[in-house]
Amino acid sequence: MKKNLLQVSWIAFLILISSVSYAQEKELPPIPGELEQADRRAKRKIFAGGFTANGLSWFGAGYQFSSKLALSLQWQEQRQIQRFDLDLSGVQTNLSGTFTLVNSEKIQRQTSIQLEWFPFSSPYYFAGGVGVESYLEKQRKSETLYPTGIYTDYAWNVSQQKLYVSAGSGFRYIFPSGFFIHMGANILFYPNRPVHIVRDAYDSNAAWDAREFQKDWNEPAKEAKQHTNPYGAQLQLLFGIAI
Repeated sequence: MKKNLLQVSWIAFLILISSVSYAQEKELPPIPGELEQADRRAKRKIFAGGFTANGLSWFGAGYQFSSKLALSLQWQEQRQIQRFDLDLSGVQTNLSGTFTLVNSEKIQRQTSIQLEWFPFSSPYYFAGGVGVESYLEKQRKSETLYPTGIYTDYAWNVSQQKLYVSAGSGFRYIFPSGFFIHMGANILFYPNRPVHIVRDAYDSNAAWDAREFQKDWNEPAKEAKQHTNPYGAQLQLLFGIAI
């Protein structure tokens, strides 16, 4: 989940920087309404919007101090939920095999305050901010061997809350009606990255397989390790109204 968002954010960030640089070098004609953006920002000081799709949700609101400076609150959530995900492996003609049932939930939230600077009359801005990110993953796995009826049941969760500093760029294009489109990409730096792991009881109605037990025991630690990277990325996508 986080890896995919990181890749998308990097692509969006590079496209944005490239387009601004190319437009300045080639002196391309402005897009319709581009030269009026500074005036619209100065007149429409309060803005709010959001967007949600495919388990991703965004919300943003802020105040435009002038045509060049704005302060905004940005909120983002990623949610993945799997219920009764059944996997059948090793099934033979005699109906023997392994039945694995997994219930999992992953929720990541980011809340930040960022200062946006519009150096041109165009809708492009540069931003810097601070925020907090929380992550929670829960998983419960039940594995049954058929027809012996041997089963194991194991649950764990990984939680994390960390501060970050952000820097990036984007654009907020305001139409004459006040409707706007906002898209931005930020690079995140996490100065401190604590991770909390909770392992619930490991149950079985037969003698434990030491290798399988070790594999299950290490699974939350592997997931927690993925959240210790000091750097990350953030994508912002909003549709809203400025007044």
